[in-house]
Amino acid sequence: MKIKEIILVFEGNEIRNSDIPKFRGYISSKYPNYEIIHNHLMDGSFRYSYPLIQFKTIERKPAIIGINEGIELLKKVFMEIEDIKIGEQRKVINEKSILLREEEFGTADDFINYRFLSPWMALNQENYKKYNRINRYDQMAFLKHLLRENLKTISKGFGYTIPDIDEVKVDGRFIKRMVNFKNIKMLCFVGSFITNFYIPEYLGIGKQVARGFGMVGKI
Repeated sequence: MKIKEIILVFEGNEIRNSDIPKFRGYISSKYPNYEIIHNHLMDGSFRYSYPLIQFKTIERKPAIIGINEGIELLKKVFMEIEDIKIGEQRKVINEKSILLREEEFGTADDFINYRFLSPWMALNQENYKKYNRINRYDQMAFLKHLLRENLKTISKGFGYTIPDIDEVKVDGRFIKRMVNFKNIKMLCFVGSFITNFYIPEYLGIGKQVARGFGMVGKI
């Protein structure tokens, strides 16, 4: 299937990956009535579906990705936002770029090489316990299984039905990386993988993709 993706980059400014939650918080505060950007519903509950607005750094520049229903809001952000605030530091936006494109998503006939452009948060609390109980070989197999499960989650968010999940193959090399997230050390992974599945450039995989984790790029 085809999905629409918009990429908004605030040129001329640099932020760290650890600044993304502050960047997201500032933009969200400007659009409190748009639950798609902050994922909090009006009744105080949380929107658990796959995030259609994702905050990133692309070559250290602050960026926001919008998918499908998130596109119109990012057009509005592009026209209206003239600065961003990271903590107490205000950064004036002198240059912005915006790109709208259609991307393939779903099963592919051939294998495609990808790499993680930002750490992949693969494990939840339950999976973390299981990961630590098994040997190194089984850990790699478990991570490949989780990555395929992540593809299922994204597919559900896009309304795409994978014809046969058993035909989706994943192989890869994943390297541990400890990341400070909300002042907690989290086990994440970087590395590369191969799969017969189309993943649009800069899309996030795994947990906390709205905050820039698990960003994927083609090799």
